[in-house]
Amino acid sequence: MKKNTGLKDIFALADYKYLFVFQIATTILLSLVNVFIGDFARNVVDYGILENGMWLVFFQLILVTVFGVFISYIYVYSRSKFSINLVRKLRHTLVSKLPKMQYSYYENEHSGKLNNKLSYDVDTLQYHLSSTFVEFLSSIIVFTVSFLYLLTVNFSMTLICAISVPITLIFVKIVVDPITKNITNFADKMDDVTSIAKDSILGANIERAYNLKEARKKKFNENMDEATVHYVKYEKIIAILAPFEYMIKALPTFICIVIGFINAYRGTITSGEFIAFVLLLRYISNPLSDLPTFVTNLKEASVSANRLLEILNYEEEKFGNEVFGPNETAIEFDNVSFGYTSDFPLLNNISFSIKTGKRTALVGPSGCGKSTLFKLITGYYLPNAGEVKLYGKSLSYWDIEMARSNIALVSQDTHLFPDTVAANIGYGNPSATMNDIIEAAKLAYAHDFIMNLPEGYQTVLAEWGSNLSGGQKQRVAIARAFLKNAPILLLDEMTSALDVDSENLIQKSLDIYGKDKTVIVIAHRLSTIINADEIIVLDQGEVVEKGDHKNLIIENGIYSKLYSNQVGEVS
Repeated sequence: MKKNTGLKDIFALADYKYLFVFQIATTILLSLVNVFIGDFARNVVDYGILENGMWLVFFQLILVTVFGVFISYIYVYSRSKFSINLVRKLRHTLVSKLPKMQYSYYENEHSGKLNNKLSYDVDTLQYHLSSTFVEFLSSIIVFTVSFLYLLTVNFSMTLICAISVPITLIFVKIVVDPITKNITNFADKMDDVTSIAKDSILGANIERAYNLKEARKKKFNENMDEATVHYVKYEKIIAILAPFEYMIKALPTFICIVIGFINAYRGTITSGEFIAFVLLLRYISNPLSDLPTFVTNLKEASVSANRLLEILNYEEEKFGNEVFGPNETAIEFDNVSFGYTSDFPLLNNISFSIKTGKRTALVGPSGCGKSTLFKLITGYYLPNAGEVKLYGKSLSYWDIEMARSNIALVSQDTHLFPDTVAANIGYGNPSATMNDIIEAAKLAYAHDFIMNLPEGYQTVLAEWGSNLSGGQKQRVAIARAFLKNAPILLLDEMTSALDVDSENLIQKSLDIYGKDKTVIVIAHRLSTIINADEIIVLDQGEVVEKGDHKNLIIENGIYSKLYSNQVGEVS
């Protein structure tokens, strides 16, 4: 993972960089307008106005005022447009990044934490990009221009009035680290709070069934309390800034007025210079007094930027860009070893091949690596050793999107989107017509129950399809896979939530649909795979048996025992 560089990398995403240049340019112009007004007042007081020059003076003032108003408009407009477009590009980049990331991110990171980053951190950045960052740069420019001008008016008096500069810088250095620490801890803890809240929503039925309300509430409150502690510490620092900022603002003003009055009385400074100092002093004192707050806000924005860069810099899937046609071997595992962690190998030197157009079943006790094989076939993970081949070519050479277009998957954990039933089936083939969707649903024996829903195919499903039964969700997922019409069909316990009658119907549909396809099945009910062309038996991450049902029963090995146990349970 790349090293996070914070706001700099976020700004690199900007499409409208010329708007940022406009902001800098308009800020400089506004600073010059302020200096012009101060210098104008100085000259008027010191040299007066010629009687015939009164109208010229008024004309100059009106012209400068109109110019300042126009420049202010450009400044605000360019600032708003720049920040809005930058955040839009950031959101687009994040959404584009998500499907490219290695699948391990989704299995290791809680979705609540990801949601919090995509909402809280993006909103935080949007707020600070539209105000804090630009205002900070503006303050630096205004301070610099005003300071340089006042040096030309009275060098020694300007240096005396700038006594608060080192004080401010020292104070900022002191508060930066605790601010960064507490805002980071707060954001991380809010990830946990969001995750707990989301778990409670998705697991509402379990909370009720097991009376977990108080236990979950306690866990939520504990994490919320920890987050609050960090935020209170952060706010304490912010509270300290208020009197400090007042002091920094008042100190130069007080010094300037006292020293300026004394010097004017002694004649070492003119009345016009004194007026110019008073008028322009706020453009020195205000940026200094605001500096701690600016730095605080920038640190908060930087924390959010770094958290988002964890997503943007996360390692992407690494595959080739080639496309290959089908051949007689659909899937091949060539001495494949794999583990989700290096110290816990799950598959050990596995080798087998699956012929195109054949039906193959993967069988074995729980945890032997059956579902992991599917994750390797679909390219969710790459093997630690060996090769997984699709149509004779290593997946690492394939354009992974084209490789996946050859595969339809019905996973053990059925996921449905909060969209219409028709849309959920239609995701299998975005170009499918409504008639195609209905035919796929009929083939999956889902049409009848769909027509009994309030709006039929236009019924909007709840999150995770929670307004459907487990069996109904599985049939919608099967219909989606049928609609894709891919040459390879992966079925991971696809009928686990169906009753025996529904399962038999689906098996009949599969016989029709899978006639000319390569079908790979992970089955718990072994009675559903006795007609498979080949059964591959796994145990402890290794292939221990291969053959058809009849021969494996004769061998009297692991498969025979598993089958006998199920038949015994049924009888």
